[in-house]
Amino acid sequence: MREHLNDRKFMDSRLQERERFFKNIHLSVYDTMNYARAIQEEVETTGYDIEVDNIEYQQLLRDYEVTKNLSPIQESMLEDLCQKTDKLLHDGDHAYANYAQLCAAATSSLNHWRILAEIPEDLRSDEKVTKPVKQRFQHYFQTWEYIISDLEEHI
Repeated sequence: MREHLNDRKFMDSRLQERERFFKNIHLSVYDTMNYARAIQEEVETTGYDIEVDNIEYQQLLRDYEVTKNLSPIQESMLEDLCQKTDKLLHDGDHAYANYAQLCAAATSSLNHWRILAEIPEDLRSDEKVTKPVKQRFQHYFQTWEYIISDLEEHI
C-alpha cells in the first residue's frame, strides 16, 4: 500500500487551485479549432472564400481580441506577433479563410501562453508539469509565425 502511494503522480496544490482555469482554457482552444475547422470545411465544400459576416469567422476575431487582451504579452516574443497579426487583419488584403487560420493559431498560442503564465514560476522548468503545454504552445506558435510570414510574403 505504501509503495502505491509513492507511485501516484505528485500534484502541487497551487496547480490544483488553477485547475478550473486550465480546463476552461483547454475548452476554449477546442472551440477555436472547431471554428477554424468549420471554415475550412465550408471553403473546401463551396470552393469559395467565406463572407466577412461568417459566424465562425466573427467568433474567431472576437476570441483573438479577447485572448490577446487577457494575455501577458508585454515585452514577450508574442507582442510582435500580435502587432503583425493586427496589421494583417486590418489591411484586408487576403481571404477571410486565411485570416480565420491566423486568428485560430494566434488564439491557441496565446491561450497556451496564458496557461504557462499561470503555472507558478518555480514549477515552469519542471518538465513533468509543463512539457505538454510547452509542446502545444510551440506547435501553435510556429503555426502562427508561419501563417504570418506566408501572408506577409503575398501582400
